[in-house]
Amino acid sequence: MKVLITGAAGFLGSAIVRQAVGAGLSVTATDKFASAECNGVDFLVADILDPPGMSKAFRQVDCVCHAAGLAHIFDKSAALKAPFHTVNVVGSENVARLAARAGVEHFVFISSRSVYGGGAQGKDEDAACHPEEPYAASKLQAEERLIELCQKEGMNLTILRLAPLYGPGDRGNVLRLIRSLDRGRFLWIGKGENLMSILHCEDAARACMAVIRSNLPGINIFNVAAPACKMREIVTAISHSLGKSVPSWHIPASLALTSIKIIKLLLFNHSRIVTIHETLQKWLADNYYNTDKFLHTFNFQTKIRLEEGINQEVAWYENQTTVGS
Repeated sequence: MKVLITGAAGFLGSAIVRQAVGAGLSVTATDKFASAECNGVDFLVADILDPPGMSKAFRQVDCVCHAAGLAHIFDKSAALKAPFHTVNVVGSENVARLAARAGVEHFVFISSRSVYGGGAQGKDEDAACHPEEPYAASKLQAEERLIELCQKEGMNLTILRLAPLYGPGDRGNVLRLIRSLDRGRFLWIGKGENLMSILHCEDAARACMAVIRSNLPGINIFNVAAPACKMREIVTAISHSLGKSVPSWHIPASLALTSIKIIKLLLFNHSRIVTIHETLQKWLADNYYNTDKFLHTFNFQTKIRLEEGINQEVAWYENQTTVGS
């Protein structure tokens, strides 16, 4: 089998490349940037927004795993201006059209659990999607475009809605939490009893490999996550890995939410206060997903325990901090 992996220099893409090479697949990799992560494979520097430049990557390819995309812009005003639609929707459609034209049998699209919106309590793949942010909206729009295109072209499509990823190289929310705890800026709101779904990058790549090798027919959508854990477990694992005490003092959730609601009213819904309120609600909400469909279809189990994965990311973080100082 020959597989094309886009976004191959990225956090997830590079892990998929490593595992695909290790599994003996013939790999072509593309990214906007050259990367040492892709040494030893057929690598093409190409932009998914430049179809002519991408086109030669599809020769004799059986499966495309499309991991390229734009994410992790946490500033709300910057996110509103970011080209999520251009990169995640138009770029994905470009890659899928090139794949269909080249006769690729199977297209694997890396999507996100964020398409469901907030407060996901065990949602499965049939749940209604209500994306709340530009990134999430772009992922759902990309899914819709790809479903339409693949149905028309007769190309198999598998969409993987991944939980937030973590591990060495992470740039997302787990890294932000590590920084906060390391710098003594963490404040408990609530008791951390809410359930969260996260996924180690190597397990995410293993899930992608299971799909790549399957060539599952038709259009399929799967949630992928590790077993849900409590927010307190994540904070405890990070604190122990950093060699710090687990924060014990906390503000009751009801007090924090009531206080911020009053401030919102007094300040006439000032944008900064609205953002803080939304962040509080997300922090306190259950956010986990039903992954039974994926587990049963592929007989898949995650391998990286939470404590092990957190230790890996903290070690990477501390190394980066030392190098940068």
